[in-house]
Amino acid sequence: MKIWLTMKGLLIVIQVTRPEPTDINPRTVEIEQWTEKDQIGRGAILLVLSDTLFDVYCSDSNTAKSLWDELDRKYNTEEQGLEKYSVSKFMQYQMVQDRSVAEQIHEIINLEHALADAEMKLPEKFLVMSIVDNYPNLGKILA
Repeated sequence: MKIWLTMKGLLIVIQVTRPEPTDINPRTVEIEQWTEKDQIGRGAILLVLSDTLFDVYCSDSNTAKSLWDELDRKYNTEEQGLEKYSVSKFMQYQMVQDRSVAEQIHEIINLEHALADAEMKLPEKFLVMSIVDNYPNLGKILA
């Protein structure tokens, strides 16, 4: 989203607060330009929200910056996204007979390390059992 706002020349509205007029220099043109960009930026942010979130946030009279900060604080998924991605990759991993077992186990261990980095340590027994269960006929080979 930040890239899109940058391309539209609107990134400033989520980084800078509204300029305040002073008695010496009211800078009304600068304030009007900022207000126009803020309205466009706020509309652009609201446009990409789901219908449910749009209904929640469209009625607020927030600036684009305050709306962005609130959404970022509440829904920032950078770390959560990494966690979801790591869990998803681990759960969806399928071993195949066409590749070496050692190579595939190495990939599973890398996925386990990614989960551990996200503070989701798997018990060793769970990891071993998931490998045995995941590889076709491995249980029969090991037995």
